[in-house]
Amino acid sequence: MCKILRVLNAVRDPEIGMPLTVKQYKLLTATVLIGRLINANQHLLALRISEYLNLNPEVVIMHWACEKITASAAIPDVVLLEGLLDKIPLLLSIDEQDKALQKSIESGDTDLVYLVLFHIWQKISVEKSAPLDFFGVINARPLARDLFIAYASEHCSMSIMHRHSKHEALKDFFLSTGRLQDAGFLLLKESRELERNPMASKGSPLHGPQVRLVEQAHRLFAETKEHLFESKSAEEHAKLLRVQHQLEVSTKQAIFVGSSVSDTIKTCIVMGNERAAVKVKSEFKVPDKRWYWLKSCALATVGNWDALETFSREKRPPGGYKPFVEACIDAGQKTEALKYIPKLTDPGERSEGYAQISIEGEPGLLSPPTCGSKGLQVTVLSGARHEGATPYGAAPSSLALHVCPAWHPGPHSWLCNV
Repeated sequence: MCKILRVLNAVRDPEIGMPLTVKQYKLLTATVLIGRLINANQHLLALRISEYLNLNPEVVIMHWACEKITASAAIPDVVLLEGLLDKIPLLLSIDEQDKALQKSIESGDTDLVYLVLFHIWQKISVEKSAPLDFFGVINARPLARDLFIAYASEHCSMSIMHRHSKHEALKDFFLSTGRLQDAGFLLLKESRELERNPMASKGSPLHGPQVRLVEQAHRLFAETKEHLFESKSAEEHAKLLRVQHQLEVSTKQAIFVGSSVSDTIKTCIVMGNERAAVKVKSEFKVPDKRWYWLKSCALATVGNWDALETFSREKRPPGGYKPFVEACIDAGQKTEALKYIPKLTDPGERSEGYAQISIEGEPGLLSPPTCGSKGLQVTVLSGARHEGATPYGAAPSSLALHVCPAWHPGPHSWLCNV
């Protein structure tokens, strides 16, 4: 009924002048209505109604061609033929797809180009012929090629491409035209879409296709000399997905897939599965310096301070004790942080650590004053935030600052003994 109403509204237009009721239209039939439009030289509207109602447009096109020839008796036949073939629907009806595509591109109308592209692809789908000829035709025309890529990328399940799976037509185009890197990026995009799928949970078979897509992308990147980095990254990503999938199966928790190597290690430690964390560290060659940061952060997250202290005593950390200080401060445990601040070898880091825990700390929390290098002893009392000069000279350098327990502002806040 909606189609009938739209047709009736179209022919009721004052320029057409054929007002009809629904009952009249049904008695008249669409074929007779199209014949009347043809006789009234309304060929364009007749053609559009024929296509809208899935009727054969050949009658309309043939009548239009005959009228064109009759009205152009003075025009040479060659010129008249070129004028007739300049009409894109007529070119498509006589299987002149290449010329129709060229004419649509010359017109600059993207909708017209899309019309020709869809017509050609639909013909290929119905005839079940190889799309390589189609890919060759559009690849030689940049506008048609770009429009096809843009549409196929955004509309993955086009109805006219029903025989293809998601992105399959676009991937075939990239492979047939030698654009291996674009096919690889397309496979990675499909992998990410599978990752965001709500069905992709623990033990889901979706992880299998996801890993295969990444591995295929790796092989495609490996065939191009300019994309060795992408090839190596895809290979590592596929390996990480396998490891994460195994962890989700063993733990029965869908919390690993999609995270980074660092987050995977931290999650394993938080869950108490340090053996799995060490395995991930070994497989992905995680440096010891990063390992100390990750493990100290994970232990501080769960509040396992005894394990953190034991870990700090296993051997001297390759990057120093700053990871332990930062982990304790981030967890709000200033008392725990005081265990590691004196072990910092860099005076600047040590003073910065004391300053961080004293910003909101209690006066009696901090360690007693100690002697700095070259016999210089500088005492700065808790809670003091000095800016600029003191009443007795410039403020001492932060590299020489040490904090002592209790302090109250007074005229002798800075005590320097050389």
